[in-house]
Amino acid sequence: MCRHFYLNKTQAVSYSSDKLPAIRVDQSSAIRKFKSLYSSAMIKSISLTLNKGIYVYNIVGFDDRKDCMIQVDATNNKILGQSTQVLNYDFDKETYLNLNKTISLKEATEIATKEFRNSIPISWELEDVNDQAIWKIILIRDEQKREIKINAETKELI
Repeated sequence: MCRHFYLNKTQAVSYSSDKLPAIRVDQSSAIRKFKSLYSSAMIKSISLTLNKGIYVYNIVGFDDRKDCMIQVDATNNKILGQSTQVLNYDFDKETYLNLNKTISLKEATEIATKEFRNSIPISWELEDVNDQAIWKIILIRDEQKREIKINAETKELI
């Protein structure tokens, strides 16, 4: 996965916001879908990105025996893919998101669009970075692209 760091910078891109697909499934619904398959799993990361013309939630987690991943279509809440892998590390040392303490995708989006006004969010990722829950949101405005990072617990921009 390619990671870009544009903190307080912009980059020219060519996205047409009127051609972005609809997001009809909220983060909570996607998490419920994940928990229906992996009820005891802790969540490590949640992302919502474009994949083959649709938005897809990718939720990664683990329990005491395995890593688990699920992909959910953000249009119709259908599972597009899932996988598990037997743990090959000490899961007690693994970090996870405390979703009761983090702001929602919707609230993170509101903060990001206030920071980069008149922009359209196109990609979201919530993950634990050095024991800190961080939202990374990529937004576009005209032909500019910007990544906004938000502390998911304190709501502060990073």
